[in-house]
Formats: sequence, C-alpha cells, structure tokens
Amino acid sequence: MRKTDKKTDREIIKQLTALCEAAKDTHTGFIWLTHEVNYQRFPQSLKVVLVFDDEVSEEVLLSEFRDLIPKVQAALEPVIGQVLPAAQIEARREHSLH
Repeated sequence: MRKTDKKTDREIIKQLTALCEAAKDTHTGFIWLTHEVNYQRFPQSLKVVLVFDDEVSEEVLLSEFRDLIPKVQAALEPVIGQVLPAAQIEARREHSLH
C-alpha cells in the first residue's frame, strides 16, 4: 500500500468510526460497520458493510439501512471526492450477545 493509500485509509476509518459511534445510539439493531477496498481500483472497489443484530426484524433492518446509506455517503464524500454509490454499501446480520 502506498503512502497516499494509507493516508486515505486512515481518513476513511476516521469518518466511518465517527459514523458508527453515532449510529449505534440512533439506529435500531445497528451493531458496527467495516469497509473493504483495493486501492489499485479505488474508489470503485470501496465497499462499506453495515452490520445489524440478527434479532432485528427485516422491516426494521431495511428501514435503518435506508436511513444510513446517505449518512455513509456524506461521511465519505469528502474523502473519496465523490458520492459512494449505494450499490457499494451493504447490510449484513450478525448474532450478538446482549
């Protein structure tokens, strides 16, 4: 990874961490998020994964996911220089201990 890639990755992590901390308190069933990227194909390869508790209903998950998409896009736009396509943001379920 080049020096500029590392800098970009740190900024992505910073923005997503702030979003994650805020979203955990305001979005039902949201647990955490992560990202994957191949900097040789950046930003087209950037994918953000939003993880929800597997006990949340499908209806709530979809509603919360729809609400989070523009927040992810807004957080990352200054970093990547464009709006991240919604197709590069996905939701997953994960079992969590309560």
